[in-house]
Amino acid sequence: MDPEDWRSTSIGALRPEVLCHLALLPGELVLVCAFFSDTSWYAFTTRRIVSKHAGTIATLDPKRGVESQFGNFKGYGPGSNTELGAIPTATATLKCGASTLQLEYETGKPSMAPIYAAKYWSQKHPILDKLLTNAERALYKSRNV
Repeated sequence: MDPEDWRSTSIGALRPEVLCHLALLPGELVLVCAFFSDTSWYAFTTRRIVSKHAGTIATLDPKRGVESQFGNFKGYGPGSNTELGAIPTATATLKCGASTLQLEYETGKPSMAPIYAAKYWSQKHPILDKLLTNAERALYKSRNV
């Protein structure tokens, strides 16, 4: 999987087109970001999930976990079209408590980036204290006060 071949999705950095739409907070890092148009983009960061879908901006605080539905993430077309990425984008729904947002994402191999970012928030972050050493935990808390 070569992220350089992905049209809209990037890992570890804000796409240049998103820079004018989203200001990062001090100490906040980007996990995955995608830009499709001025009315459709998203960013998973170390503190929040932000999307603009159908022109509406929404933000989730995922610290208590995320429920996600990515649907046709392989991008298979209708009927017997089983070519990966035949449908280039799809819409995902993410939920944190009572808050919900939707985001457009690239199907096929690039879909794994937002899917695994959502899995981090639902599976790893809730038990982060069990995965870190005491020194790592203290460093994490000092940066995320």
